[in-house]
Amino acid sequence: MLVNFYLKTFLVVALLSVVAFFIHNWWVVDPAIAPLRIYSFLGIATFVTVSALRFVHFYVPDKLGYGFLGLIFIKCGAAIVLFPELIAEDPALTKPELLGFLAPYFIFLFIEVGIVIKWLNDN
Repeated sequence: MLVNFYLKTFLVVALLSVVAFFIHNWWVVDPAIAPLRIYSFLGIATFVTVSALRFVHFYVPDKLGYGFLGLIFIKCGAAIVLFPELIAEDPALTKPELLGFLAPYFIFLFIEVGIVIKWLNDN
């Protein structure tokens, strides 16, 4: 049952990442941050976050909210480390270029929330 959850989660996140990547790649002509980097990071981070939340829920279900907040904080820190151009001042990103990262970031955040809410409702 548990392996089934991880496999389904992986397939859903992978499918959404691939679809979003192709839409983003088609929509944005000359991105400042490569869409492959963005969606690779977001897909992996989403799968790891949901998997870790399932682990937290198994051992301490009453601390799931704290686990979620901690993982989102770690994901935000990882994004800043892996994408230094987001905070660099020299080649400052324009608003559309910044939105090219932030929009997928929040879309994947909502995907995480949706997956967690679904399996919490199933329990």
